[in-house]
Amino acid sequence: MNHRAVLIWASSMSIILCGCWDQRLLKDHTLVLTVGYDQTDDEKILNTVSYPVNKAGIQQNGVSNESSKVISSQGETVRDAEVHMDKIIPEKFDMSKAKVILFGEELAAHGVFPVLDSTYRDLRGPLNAKVAIVDGKAKDALNFKEEDSILISQFFAELLRSAERGGITKNENVQAICPIILSEGKDVVLPYIGLSDQKEEAVKVEGLALFNDDKFTGRLGLQESGMLLILQDNRTKALSLNLNVNDHEKNNEKKFVNVVVRKIKRKIKINTNNNQIRAKIKINLKLDIDEYASNKLSSEKEVKVLSKKVEKALNELAKETLNKMQEANSDALGLGERVKAYHHPVWKKIDWNKAYPEIPIETTFNVEIVQHGIIN
Repeated sequence: MNHRAVLIWASSMSIILCGCWDQRLLKDHTLVLTVGYDQTDDEKILNTVSYPVNKAGIQQNGVSNESSKVISSQGETVRDAEVHMDKIIPEKFDMSKAKVILFGEELAAHGVFPVLDSTYRDLRGPLNAKVAIVDGKAKDALNFKEEDSILISQFFAELLRSAERGGITKNENVQAICPIILSEGKDVVLPYIGLSDQKEEAVKVEGLALFNDDKFTGRLGLQESGMLLILQDNRTKALSLNLNVNDHEKNNEKKFVNVVVRKIKRKIKINTNNNQIRAKIKINLKLDIDEYASNKLSSEKEVKVLSKKVEKALNELAKETLNKMQEANSDALGLGERVKAYHHPVWKKIDWNKAYPEIPIETTFNVEIVQHGIIN
């Protein structure tokens, strides 16, 4: 019995302690943390990657002397470009840990899904990587030199994260955009990054990129992006808007009020009488006044007057935002999904891509100012 027990124990331990057959050693791979895709003049794929490199020695402040290296390769397809990349990178190309994927505007206009196809088919694809659109070339963005940031991947990851926390944009990762792109009746929006020759504002988030299916078709500015987040019932802790409520004032700073959104309650109603689709969006907002130089708001009457002015300004901003979305044929609110789900006979009769830009969309805002300062 003792010999049998020893044999069983030895067999069990040999199974538990055996090496992993699918091991991937870090020393054998070049760990790509940021990827950019562009379309060349001859319609090939330009793949640009950023990966960390360690230089010998330690800086005087005790921080590791680590920096980013950026290289590019071309190919007929994404996978073909990656094969060419393996020929110029010392170790094997590995983008499984990529944090950010950038698309040049021209490539995005032709469609991002074919570019992401190989990622979705790869078991180790970077599904958590954030996706953004670049004004111009993704290659130019990745070659940007940020003095305060060691790694370019870290810079873009923090840039997108801070923009989302500040209520400027809504970030999406590779996995999240796939079902939206493939669905009928809803379109994705992605952060839009601008490039400038000015050093102080060389790279910055300028709003949201609008899509129809997988194609980039237009964009929203910062104010309009904030409005879209409200229309989507997507509140962040710092979602704020600067609204012109006193156009008659001579002093420019007294024309505006800065409001911070505290609570959103949204209702969308789709009407299909006589096969004519109409959408009504009703939004109740609870707001804080963050800045208002024109008035002290010392009385309830003054607060109510300001509430009405804010409602009017919000309706005007919503109209501008929805007009841009319909011009870009981008149904980021998923109105088509509601038509398909609740008015399916009508949905079957129409071509949503042709119908959406023409449907009337009415917005109504009810504003309650719940905080306007600790002094007044």
